[in-house]
Amino acid sequence: MDPIREEAIHNERDVRVICVGAGASGICLAYKLQRSFRRFSLTIYDKNPRVGGTWYENRYPGCACDVPSHNYVYSFEPKADFTSVYAGSGEIQNYFEGFVQKYDLQKYIKLSHAVRKTSWNEDDGRWEVETEDLATGAITRDWCHILVHACGYLNKPSWPKLPGIQDYQGTRVHSADYDTSISLADKNVLLIGAGSSGAQILPAIQPTVKNVTIFIRSPTWLLPDISTNAEQFTKEEIEKFVREPETVLKLRQDNERTMNSIFSLYLKGSILQEQCKTLLETTMKGILRDKEAEERLIPNFEVGCKRVIPSGFRYLKALKQPNVKVVYSAVTSFTPSGVVGADGNSYDGDVVICATGFDTSYISAYPILGPNGRNLQTEWAKSITGYMGVGASEFPNMFTLLGPYSPVSNGPTLIAIEAQADYICSFIDRYQTEPSIHSMTPKGDACADFQAHVGSFMNKAVWTGDCRNSLNNHSVRGRIPTTWPGSTLHYLEALREPRWDDWRFAHSTNRFSWLGNWHLADGVGSPRRSWLLHPAARRRRVDQPMEKGCGGQ
Repeated sequence: MDPIREEAIHNERDVRVICVGAGASGICLAYKLQRSFRRFSLTIYDKNPRVGGTWYENRYPGCACDVPSHNYVYSFEPKADFTSVYAGSGEIQNYFEGFVQKYDLQKYIKLSHAVRKTSWNEDDGRWEVETEDLATGAITRDWCHILVHACGYLNKPSWPKLPGIQDYQGTRVHSADYDTSISLADKNVLLIGAGSSGAQILPAIQPTVKNVTIFIRSPTWLLPDISTNAEQFTKEEIEKFVREPETVLKLRQDNERTMNSIFSLYLKGSILQEQCKTLLETTMKGILRDKEAEERLIPNFEVGCKRVIPSGFRYLKALKQPNVKVVYSAVTSFTPSGVVGADGNSYDGDVVICATGFDTSYISAYPILGPNGRNLQTEWAKSITGYMGVGASEFPNMFTLLGPYSPVSNGPTLIAIEAQADYICSFIDRYQTEPSIHSMTPKGDACADFQAHVGSFMNKAVWTGDCRNSLNNHSVRGRIPTTWPGSTLHYLEALREPRWDDWRFAHSTNRFSWLGNWHLADGVGSPRRSWLLHPAARRRRVDQPMEKGCGGQ
């Protein structure tokens, strides 16, 4: 006779999960939960009208990924029919939307719902979440046992904080929220910014516009062309990928070997760093062939200190076109007809494109109120006390996906997202099968030790060089860079198993209640074998799919 489920060892209690964000991270978590768990509820809130996160928001001209397309996928969900070596944003967005549809994940997702506040209720051991329906303005209050912030790394466009910006009477748009209905044909365009987005936008719009003036505040290193117009797969190649999946796997493995073999590039003074710097400097000079341009556009800092620009050489060639004017200065203010540069000159334009990047402070757009009224917004404004990309110091039952100190600086992030989702599922599994657990909290001293270790490593890394980069929130050595202190492979190994001793577990009842209980059978006097493992009450391996019929593949 099977034991009663409620009396069996590792009996699964119902668990409620709320996730903020339906980008690559949020939908990966939804897939993992659906695959491996039975007794759960999940709600994903996203402010956008479609899933995809940054790939929905970034749709500016020329937008493409700087990771080979076949590697910018979940490891368990390859895509054989990518059209080019480096996929454009639309193709990546279609991949994520197709993924949601294939696995019926839309039932968990509430789009056009912005989270306004989250707060921890210590007495009940749960998070209370307030959201706004952006279509109706209705406010809803929800709650969960486990709260996951999957807002991503690039989710808050950074507009120039300049006087007169509201007085500009032309069309003003940000690269991270681009209006594709805008026509640039025969227009005079002002392009502010020459980072990754600006360098993709310029060659994409240059053949169409009448004139474009680009403002370049600081130099950066450039890689050979990787754009949607470069290295398109032929029809025959795509057909072979579809027909022979093993060829896609081999391509992915070759790409991974290459990307994972160059981590020493990010170490100051390494042989690879010096070789790469010499090669790129020589190649850039060969394209520019102009002393002033070389001095303005070739950096002195290490390669990789600032994210290396994709499609770089195509961008350099666009700078030399007759309808492109280069201004080597920042913009200091806006006027009704254009902008004023730091050189003191005024520049007029019909359209201003602000390719000015993102706020990468990791400060949430909504209050995250933890124990004793602590607000993570305030705390992270002073110091980022994150834990290994997945947690925050002394904030219970709360996790992050692509949080601070995730490996976002080199290689594809999707494999790191997968590892983080599995890691979080391990905690959800323990919470569900140990019903005495009230809360699970990263210890403050563990987070402090981790941050100190990161700081020590970063002294050797290029990200603490003399450049403004997103890992420093666009300051020069303004904080410990918020990337992982090692390679992506190093991160996967570190996150393979939770370090339970870095976490504090609080219990609301006897911590051994997960063992189950003995009861006498009805009037017979013989013990019911409730200490046995009920078929539906067992600890699972969350990194492996369950059997068919239980959400498995």
